[in-house]
Amino acid sequence: MSDWTLCIDFGTAFSKAAVAPAGAWSRFDPAAVRPLMLSAEGQNAFLLDSAVFVDEDRVLFGRAALNEADAQADQRRAALRSFKTLLSVSDLDRALNTNAPATIDPHRVFQMRDLIVLYLAYLLASIERAIGADPMLAQGGAFSRRYAAPAWRGGDSAGMHDVIVRLFGEAEAFRAAVGKRILSPDGLSLRTISDALPKAMAQAEALEMGLIYEATAAAAYTSVGLEGSGSHMIVVDMGAGTTDIAALARLGPRTIELPEARVTLKQAGDFIDRIIANRVLDTAKWAKRPEEKSELWSVLMRQMADIKEAIMADGRATLRNQGRSISLSLKEVEKDQDFRDFQKSLRQAYDHALAVVRDDARARGRSEVQAIAVGGGAAAPFIQELIRRKMESSRPRVIPRPATPDWAHAREFRGNLAPVFPQLAIAIGGALAPDSMLAARTGFSRPANDRSGTPAERD
Repeated sequence: MSDWTLCIDFGTAFSKAAVAPAGAWSRFDPAAVRPLMLSAEGQNAFLLDSAVFVDEDRVLFGRAALNEADAQADQRRAALRSFKTLLSVSDLDRALNTNAPATIDPHRVFQMRDLIVLYLAYLLASIERAIGADPMLAQGGAFSRRYAAPAWRGGDSAGMHDVIVRLFGEAEAFRAAVGKRILSPDGLSLRTISDALPKAMAQAEALEMGLIYEATAAAAYTSVGLEGSGSHMIVVDMGAGTTDIAALARLGPRTIELPEARVTLKQAGDFIDRIIANRVLDTAKWAKRPEEKSELWSVLMRQMADIKEAIMADGRATLRNQGRSISLSLKEVEKDQDFRDFQKSLRQAYDHALAVVRDDARARGRSEVQAIAVGGGAAAPFIQELIRRKMESSRPRVIPRPATPDWAHAREFRGNLAPVFPQLAIAIGGALAPDSMLAARTGFSRPANDRSGTPAERD
């Protein structure tokens, strides 16, 4: 039996998890990296929908939650999503103790904390199921756990660590109480939850977990094993809810973040979805009445993943609805004023972060900075264009790195991993990273801007 490191990345749209052997950083074997197949539904088994839906007499999770939310959209019902955004607020305790809005909880019985704990319990149960189904992991062994988070919460991601691990502890206690029932497509009854959740939360203990910053996790997967290792890196992570830019430097065995470079934009994948949907609505002149526009909007949102992928990969997408065809090109999206404003803000943020990391590299006598894009938007043409731009000054050089390494195409992954690797990169990198890269552990935290007083020098 082996010992393993598990890293959880609960994103705005999807949650992901990966496992790597303990010590994989120094003894890297791609075949031993285990991205977990968390989902029994959806387009890709590696991606678990981050969603909770409170129905009339039960609570649904994941894809089932989204399907029911779509079915009841005309009743002004919605699933709870964007857990990551909620967990990033400055006053986390107050946010967790806030009652869920009526659109999410019509019974008005749940606080936001309750719903997050329920989702985390579902996530932990999905992880347990995936580990049991993996022939390598099912053999047993000890698992150390960590989770990935951005370092943009006013520099206090590590300071919130104790709150996060307490939530995980409550979720683990609830998962143990209800067992595999939480994985049922029918969800859990409100009665089961009302009986088990208060007891579980009262008896829970904080889990032993580490925190790794997302940018550090990206640096880990890029620097390990088959990939050439660089001393400085700039990471662009465009997910569903935010676009985060960070820069890192390697100082001997340690990797540190350069906090002056950190930028978060509130525009990301969901923002682009709305731009695409609005452009289509503007084109669909036949949808004049509010109910027609609402119906078309719902259709667009259900098919948005495929529409956006076609636009970004092929330059054009065609939507068929009620016998009509509507086409939208990437050029039309790029003409949108909101999109152009986003591109301008993104370019300014990237240039700022790049200047910081190049200055640090130059001061340490280094000759190159590696640029990498991760997250669901990594393959978008405007993101790739950003990291591949030629610089006016040649030193240090900026070297764009592929978002997907060659080993992600290995036969063991049956073609499922490479297409979504940018979305899984944080979980995989977090599992590969050594303990020295952690920003916090239960009982220990390193300040988010900790540079150990290390002056710039050649190393």
